[in-house]
Amino acid sequence: MHEQSHLTNGTPSTVRRPGGLAVFLVVAFGATWAMWLPILVEAQTTGLDAMPWTFFLASAGPACGAITATLWESGPRGLGAWVRRTFSVHLSWKWWLAGIGMPVAYFAIAWVTTLIVTGSWPDSAAFGLTDKLPGLAWPAVAFVWVLTFGLGEEAGWRGWLLPALSQRMPMFWSALIVAGVWIAWHVPAFFFNPTYMAMGAGIIGWMLALVCGSYLLAWMTVGARWSIIPVLLWHAGFDLLTAADQSAGIIASTISAIVMIQGVLCAWLLWRRRNQPRAAEAS
Repeated sequence: MHEQSHLTNGTPSTVRRPGGLAVFLVVAFGATWAMWLPILVEAQTTGLDAMPWTFFLASAGPACGAITATLWESGPRGLGAWVRRTFSVHLSWKWWLAGIGMPVAYFAIAWVTTLIVTGSWPDSAAFGLTDKLPGLAWPAVAFVWVLTFGLGEEAGWRGWLLPALSQRMPMFWSALIVAGVWIAWHVPAFFFNPTYMAMGAGIIGWMLALVCGSYLLAWMTVGARWSIIPVLLWHAGFDLLTAADQSAGIIASTISAIVMIQGVLCAWLLWRRRNQPRAAEAS
């Protein structure tokens, strides 16, 4: 994408107001953590009977950070340019295929792995279902993942933070820093989300998986010319598959292993391009 050397987050770099990165981080973390804090307190005191809807609403923190930081840097016109770039649907077919096809492939591989290991297929009636969204069929669950942790997170991480950092350093290091921020953003969830609280030493593997995922999604975002549509769909599909109640164990582990392999490959490709000009690196 040759215009990367001239644009940051869809706005001319010559008119940007400084301080956008700080604004983004304060709003992204502040909005999410403010909604997660009451859940954390309840979980640590009386216990949670069910995950409140604010758990999902809090996923909008990174998106709020992106919008606020863009307005701070370049005003309404800059926000319009950011929206047009970030949510562009004018993509090569291969990026649509990547965003939708990879989760489908994960599903197939994980289910076959489950059959090989256990001798039986997973329960198809339980596909995608989670006690965090009781009573919802899997298509509705998928829609929630798209609108919350898909859109809410990716509008911030890959929609704003990654391109902002890539103006300052090679994409390899930008993706690594995004991974660190992404990990830190999740910290409160380890004190109230049962899935995270049960990880134990598995948190190391979870962190490595997020780093690898950051490299994979950075590669996809650059390839899609900074549109987040493919990574938004990928993220929602990944959550649908791995956050389901039946996924604990073989399914989630298999999918995470695949993503880690993909992430290592993408990290290697980005490392090879680290000394190229920004425009060439993003081509």
